[in-house]
Amino acid sequence: MIKEKLLLVKLDPSLNHIAPYTEHQVRETLVWLETSKDFIRGVQFFYPDWKEEDIISKLRACKTCADFQVQFIEMIIKNSVKNTMDSLEISGLDTFDSSNNLYISNHRDIFLDSALFQNHLYDIGQPFTEISLGDNLMVNKTMKGVAKMNNMFTVFRSGSKSELLKNTYDLSRYLRFSIIEKKVSSWIAQNNGRTKDGNDLTAPGLIKMLLLSGDDDIKGSLEELNIVVSTISYEYEPCAFEKAYELSMIDKEGIYKKKHFENLNSIINGINEYKGKVKLVFEKLDVNNIYFTNNRNKDVLEIAKEINNIVYRNYQLWKTNYMAHDLLYTDNKYKSFYSWDEMDKFKTYLTRASNKDVYYRLLKIYVNPLLNKDN
Repeated sequence: MIKEKLLLVKLDPSLNHIAPYTEHQVRETLVWLETSKDFIRGVQFFYPDWKEEDIISKLRACKTCADFQVQFIEMIIKNSVKNTMDSLEISGLDTFDSSNNLYISNHRDIFLDSALFQNHLYDIGQPFTEISLGDNLMVNKTMKGVAKMNNMFTVFRSGSKSELLKNTYDLSRYLRFSIIEKKVSSWIAQNNGRTKDGNDLTAPGLIKMLLLSGDDDIKGSLEELNIVVSTISYEYEPCAFEKAYELSMIDKEGIYKKKHFENLNSIINGINEYKGKVKLVFEKLDVNNIYFTNNRNKDVLEIAKEINNIVYRNYQLWKTNYMAHDLLYTDNKYKSFYSWDEMDKFKTYLTRASNKDVYYRLLKIYVNPLLNKDN
């Protein structure tokens, strides 16, 4: 059984709808998953040699969310690293205390961004973090159960205006409680959903949410959250064609309506698609680098700007970024960064674009990190 931090402080019951599962809910869900044919089929998709009785036996061996993650998730991630990545480099975790931080990440893949981090924590003997997940991804009881068994807390993205305001405040309270009182680390994205255009921008709304549960001392309220900026860089962007197509449709029709299980397919594709080289860098946010005026709106923008600066600084540029630039602008500015054979390979990859608009948006996904880093 994998050890988890024990909850020594009591959670406000009004936050139960956001928090990960309690011990009682974990036990209930483990028993219920034994009866879920969707869960059994989903596990067998990734582990085709496992029989139903094997899966039930593994469920019964679990006592905690950490046990579940190790039994059912860790090998999926290790196989993804082995089969779809040429290399994976992770750096920066040794430069700060990793006991109770709020990890704010640029977000390129629904599942892998946080999962690669959890996999590394497991490998170095550190506790898993809690992880944010939008309620839009909990499409049925099985998906919700699996998500919560991965120690996820819920970010509500639907509801009336008053409900959204309340849930935003509750999320802020929960995160501050987790970091300061429960002393457990949490992972959250810098924006609402994945970056689809290659621009890693921190949403001012995220910063406003985090500060809602603090006091009038904005700097102090921010500092006690122990923010660490997590920057992931993929040589080949997960689900890049789907992202470019979605943006193209939104621009053309004003809306893009996802199919019922589209996000689930994106999770699977993100795990299975070739990603080339991958780098994950962590850097503690130094609040002394931010100029605070105690004007909340101005300070929010300055905080977001500093997080962006860290992401841009730590983003690893790959040959794909340089090749995309030269194709988009039809020049040879970065020709020293790649070979013609590598360019031919990249051009072949780009032929999967369904039309010219998708093609150009695809190039921009790779070019924008280069432009951001240069600026």
